Amino acid sequence: MVRKRGAPSPTWRSFLRNHAHRIAAIDMFVVASVSFRLLYVMVILGHDRRKIMRTAVTEYPTAALLSRQITQVFP
Repeated sequence: MVRKRGAPSPTWRSFLRNHAHRIAAIDMFVVASVSFRLLYVMVILGHDRRKIMRTAVTEYPTAALLSRQITQVFP
């Protein structure tokens, strides 16, 4: 096997350190209310400081609602 000459590629750790402020996790789950209505909860968690960036609760989730929440967090 022929080795490439030049600078080595960066490690995964350095990639995460350089881009952690732009990485987020999005989770949606269902919660039953006291009156047995189903509520949909969305949580956006930022990986740079591991803090909750936004939460949204709705009875009728739509694609427009979800995309609006994401664009408000990441303009």
